Amino acid sequence: MDKMLSCQLICPCNNKEYISSASLKQHHKTNSHKYWEKDKEQKDILIKINRLENENEHLRRLNILLIERISDLEKN
Repeated sequence: MDKMLSCQLICPCNNKEYISSASLKQHHKTNSHKYWEKDKEQKDILIKINRLENENEHLRRLNILLIERISDLEKN
């Protein structure tokens, strides 16, 4: 059985397939692609901020719980 490996050059900003890496690189220089990259980067940063805030809140709650347990142990 013959197997063939092919490589598709597709940009995720527009899901368009490019015939060569040079044409894909040229596309990366366009304003529409740069705008998409910047927008994606901002969304990724907001997602990361949200995750970190949630983790921070979780750690604060754990800290309060541990302080309460330590306080209870010291009372006994």
